[in-house]
Amino acid sequence: LPHSIQIYVLWPKLLTFVVPMEYTGVLPYLFNILRILLMAEEKKQNVDESTALVVSAGPVKLPSAQQLLARLLVISVLASEGLPCGAAAVGLLKNLSSIIHPNLIELWKELIPDLLLPLGGNCYKVTLWEEMLLEILRESLWKINDKNWSIQLTHEFIQQMGAYYNTSLEKKFLWKALGTTLSCCQDVNFVTTQLKDILLNASHLGDQREGTVSILGYCAKNHLDIVLKVLKTFQADQKSFSSRCKSVLYGKKALTKIDLIAIYGCVALQSPKRQLLPIVEKDIVIPVLNLYTSSCQILGITVLNKNMDLQMSFTKSITEICIAIRDTEELLNFNLTHKEVLLGYILDLIREEPLDSLASPIRWKALIAIRCLSKLKPQLPLNDNLNILEESLRSLILLPHLTQIIEDGQTAEDKAHIQFLYGRSMDALGKLMRTLVWNNWDPEECQEMFNLLRIWLLSSKEWERERVLQICSKVLTNSNESPERLKIGPLLGLFAPHCCDTLPTIRLWAADAVIGLLFLKGERKDEMEKLRHLQEGLQSTDSQVQLWIASNMAKIVSKYIPNEEIQAFLEESLGGMETLNTECSKACGVWVITILKEQGAALEKELLNILSSIYHHMPILRLKKQNFNFVLQAITQLANFHLEAVVYNLLNKPLPFDRDIKALWKALAEDSSLNPQLLRALMDKLENGLENDVAESETIAVACAIYEVVSMGIHMRESYAELFYLLLKLISCTLSQKMPTPTLSERKKVLPRGQKLQEVDPCRLSTNTLRCVQDQAIKEGLAKESDEGDNLWNLLSSRHSHHLGVCVLARSLVVWQQEITIGIMEHMFPSLSSTSETFRITGTAFFSELMKEPLLWKQGNLREVLFVIDQSAWDTNTTLRQMAIRGLGNVALGSPQKVKKNKQMLLETVIRGLYHLTRTEVICESLKALKKILELLTDRDVSFYFKDIVLKTRTFFEDEQDNVRLTAFILFEDLASLTGKRWKMFFTEEIKKSMISFILHLWDPNPKIGTACRDALAACIPFLGIQDLHALLDRFVDCQEMPKNREFYRDLCMKLAKKNQDLLWILHTHTFAYFNSSWEGIRSGAAKLTDAIIQNMTPQFLEMLDREQVDSCLQALREDPCVSVQRAAEAAMQTFLRRCREISNRS
Repeated sequence: LPHSIQIYVLWPKLLTFVVPMEYTGVLPYLFNILRILLMAEEKKQNVDESTALVVSAGPVKLPSAQQLLARLLVISVLASEGLPCGAAAVGLLKNLSSIIHPNLIELWKELIPDLLLPLGGNCYKVTLWEEMLLEILRESLWKINDKNWSIQLTHEFIQQMGAYYNTSLEKKFLWKALGTTLSCCQDVNFVTTQLKDILLNASHLGDQREGTVSILGYCAKNHLDIVLKVLKTFQADQKSFSSRCKSVLYGKKALTKIDLIAIYGCVALQSPKRQLLPIVEKDIVIPVLNLYTSSCQILGITVLNKNMDLQMSFTKSITEICIAIRDTEELLNFNLTHKEVLLGYILDLIREEPLDSLASPIRWKALIAIRCLSKLKPQLPLNDNLNILEESLRSLILLPHLTQIIEDGQTAEDKAHIQFLYGRSMDALGKLMRTLVWNNWDPEECQEMFNLLRIWLLSSKEWERERVLQICSKVLTNSNESPERLKIGPLLGLFAPHCCDTLPTIRLWAADAVIGLLFLKGERKDEMEKLRHLQEGLQSTDSQVQLWIASNMAKIVSKYIPNEEIQAFLEESLGGMETLNTECSKACGVWVITILKEQGAALEKELLNILSSIYHHMPILRLKKQNFNFVLQAITQLANFHLEAVVYNLLNKPLPFDRDIKALWKALAEDSSLNPQLLRALMDKLENGLENDVAESETIAVACAIYEVVSMGIHMRESYAELFYLLLKLISCTLSQKMPTPTLSERKKVLPRGQKLQEVDPCRLSTNTLRCVQDQAIKEGLAKESDEGDNLWNLLSSRHSHHLGVCVLARSLVVWQQEITIGIMEHMFPSLSSTSETFRITGTAFFSELMKEPLLWKQGNLREVLFVIDQSAWDTNTTLRQMAIRGLGNVALGSPQKVKKNKQMLLETVIRGLYHLTRTEVICESLKALKKILELLTDRDVSFYFKDIVLKTRTFFEDEQDNVRLTAFILFEDLASLTGKRWKMFFTEEIKKSMISFILHLWDPNPKIGTACRDALAACIPFLGIQDLHALLDRFVDCQEMPKNREFYRDLCMKLAKKNQDLLWILHTHTFAYFNSSWEGIRSGAAKLTDAIIQNMTPQFLEMLDREQVDSCLQALREDPCVSVQRAAEAAMQTFLRRCREISNRS
């Protein structure tokens, strides 16, 4: 046949194979042939040659335009799966536009080429491709604008429905195309009838739920009111008894409540947005709720229906409704009043999910529904959002490890499904939290939501921490929705430590969260890239590498943390040190130290709050040595930038310092870069605190701080002299001082309930500090051990012995360290004229000891000190006078030439001290000073003062104080050597008056005094002219054998009776005064001496005795409580009576 005749025969015949289902397999070839023929047809220019007439009038029964459109449109959907027949069907549609309807020629020329363009080797996602095809269908029907044409197309879709498998892509698209066709049909009655028929005969659709959902949903695009009305009528009819009977009778499978719930969701999703909002709650949400609640009732009681189909349908429907509402333009003015109710039902579904398995997608779908609901108004209160988030988090985080969950699957397909559900659920949870967090523009509330994660970040289960950080990563990564005032500091402290956690995945997720926090601040991309590069290294298992990476990340991040947020970051990090595992707590420390090192200089305003946070956590962190070291390093870092402020803050802590504060001081002292500055700062504060010679609580705190600093072995050669002076002044100011009241009150506030407050002794604290300084000085060779040992510090801290302690302390100075000693002297010199009487005593006592050092007289300005001390010797304060007189006496040891040069001044001052009868210490010191001074002078030097000195010295022979008696006897011995011709007779008479004292005190209770008496008596014997007494002394006096005193008295009196009866009488007259002595030895000696005197007295002198006086005195001694005194008195009485009888007989 000719070529033209072949075309006339093939053209109509080939079209008849397009619609019948039995030819589906050859459609790709058929479409290709038809496309070639049609392209050839388009090339014909002569209308007479066209085959259009053949098509319309040939003997072959051709398919209708509606049949061709329905068939080709459904087949076109296969293009999304890359099947050739799908793309060929689209191309054929373009060529058949004139056959299907003339109005489509121009429209399809415009639309279909654009549709075919991306199909060159690629395929669309099914959903997108379907929407594109449905849009062409929709545009085509509007262009045709023929009610009957649309009705016929509807019938064709219904007619062809049975030709496809229920699960096939073509069948699912056909439902949507049918719904779209109905939505474009202008015949309301026809649409209503068709919808009712579809609902009543849903089983004919194949998959009745998906079919009805698609058809009614897409129909609602233009006929929302009709669809809702039909649904309402259908629900009402289904409730009637007759309808249920018909369904059973005819064996029809009616739509269930679950199906209807699904239909409502799709209807809302596909409906016109402008029409949806006014009716969504009344006509969609409420019916869905009613359908769901009625499905959950048994005998009128609401229970949770565990039908997974119901739950899935409900959550999907709610999700679609929310999406539909969210997409409306008028959303800003819409409030979903049933929001809380819907959330409640969905949360119930989540709560009922088992926490030991993940077999159903309920969690996943419920989380999606909650997220969609959360985007709608009204905004829920913070507590409600927190409750929602907590329930959602629990549902996934508390699941067992993923490996264990997967093992629950029986087949490989089950295991893959569980893993799929886990991934999707985690993704949904991350998006839900992201929505809840960023929908709230209150930064404090956002922070509260992140705080919910804290409990799981502390979990001992690695997978729980991993899940939490994975969620955080999703919330923070690439997020531009955060509130402007959101504080990243506390969040950084929450997540950053986990960059060193035990699992690589945890470390990576944590790094993602940290990077996300910086992204929120819109920081530079190059810094973000550096962090990403560091993040890669966190896969290393070496903990040191991880800490190094954490440190470098902290250096980068620290630049972008606002100063006012660093305190919150530190608070979070310190809390992490207390509660996190070992690896994370180390990371906390590294982050803290690094950030303080990088940004510490700018934290002046926040410093007090930062320090308070650190102090608050120290008691617990002390339990972990490593963490406590990080805290100490943190304080040290701050001190490197703000030493003055840190020192001031530490000094305000209650006294005595607790062990944590002590540890901080020691940590500061260990930093070699801080050593000189720290000690200098403390010394300056100590000096300022003592300006008014009064020690406040802060000044005492400074001393305690110095103790801790110096105890660390800090070198102090340069500061020793000043520090010695300041601490000695502080001790002087705090003698007998109680802790200032404000400090005590503050201390009570921090004491645990029920714990008793311990009284603090400021002087003892100050003394301990000076002791520590001295110990360090001894180690450095700046001082020497005290001759009093530890007793020095007891003397120094007691008000009654402080001056003695100062003297001992002064003796511990190393004189050959001239620079140090002179430096101390220069500092101490103002103390001599201080307004504080106590400090004047301290200074005078200090210099009184130094006055005996010849080397210091040569190098130091002690001449000026001499005159100041001389003035102090006239002070009304007895202790001050005592120390001043001691210093004057020590001049004799340090500078003998000064004694000779200033003998008059010295003698007058010291002699005046002998007249201070109320304080024996002054007298004793004056006697000692006189002894030292007189040793350097001649009889001519002291001639003017000799008589006065002798008379005053004699008055102290019977003093109750041993030191006074001892010194007096020693001085009297020296006076014997200074007796010139002028005073020899006077001194001899004074010796006679003193003989009774010498003789009785040879056996003084204090052996040293007995020895001194013997030496003094030996020196005085030449003045008496009785040389035999020397031999007598050597023969009888032995302090170790007291009984020999009776023999000595007897022999002495015998010699005196022969040589000097007047002296014997003098002894007798002076003996009565000793019968009342407080020492029993003296009373006994006086009785024995009386016995010897009476026994050796000549009759002439015996007659001169006052017998009554002697008798009464001896009788009194016979009643003495001491037995030895009684015996001596009895013997004397017998001698007395015997001699009296002798006198009487002689008469």
